[in-house]
Amino acid sequence: MECPACRQELIVVERERIELDCCAACRGLWFDAGEFDLLAEIHGLGPAERDTARFALAPIQERPRLCPRCDRAMDKAWFDEPHTILVDRCTHGIWFDRGELGHALESVRLGRSDARSVMVSFLGETFRRPA
Repeated sequence: MECPACRQELIVVERERIELDCCAACRGLWFDAGEFDLLAEIHGLGPAERDTARFALAPIQERPRLCPRCDRAMDKAWFDEPHTILVDRCTHGIWFDRGELGHALESVRLGRSDARSVMVSFLGETFRRPA
């Protein structure tokens, strides 16, 4: 699969039976919809809590990124309720640009957590910098 941001090849990282696709060049992260569902199931979240279609669409006038799975334009969507974390979303998954995951982790740390905080916590453990 190619990175939707820089078109480099994505590499696969696995944790808790979940494979995540990462770009070593731009440090973006692709989270397949099925992987999101598996994570939600592991942590006991229901179907409504893991439905990425409920992320609010963002009226951003940027050129859309192409989904690494289907090569169609992805939607820009707000990951969080305060509308501070903008991600690219397709029915196939979610793309985090470099830094967006860090902002999501900070959002959870500041107590703005919701059902998606489980996913963010998982990602934080997976991609934590070595001490």
